[in-house]
Amino acid sequence: MEAKIVIRNSFYLFVFLCCTTNVIGQSITSKYLMFNKTKDSIVILDAIMYYKIDNNLFDINRYEQIDTLSKKVMNEQRFISVEKLWKEGKELFHKVSTDKNLLIETYNEIFENIYVIEKLSDCKYKRTRVWWVDY
Repeated sequence: MEAKIVIRNSFYLFVFLCCTTNVIGQSITSKYLMFNKTKDSIVILDAIMYYKIDNNLFDINRYEQIDTLSKKVMNEQRFISVEKLWKEGKELFHKVSTDKNLLIETYNEIFENIYVIEKLSDCKYKRTRVWWVDY
């Protein structure tokens, strides 16, 4: 009898965790921006390196998380423009701040993982986790 209760409670816990993770995952997900060498640049301001994409700065060294990806993995990623990132951030800002009664100072609190992808060769890409200077 006790085993039944433990199994049932474990099942309910599992369902709850799946639903919670799904809701959080939908609102706070990884965002990928493509670095275009012809129109974007890397700038250094006050000894800090930034990607400058569409006149927005992304701190390269804040997290120090850089790795390489294959073309196959890159084909599975969905990219977002900086303009869409602003728009989505504004929508989520109001939702997250009112639903959770939080004071949010930067969109980095909503988008925990923002990555800039830089093409190294035809089959190799550099992925850098960045801090968006959105203030």
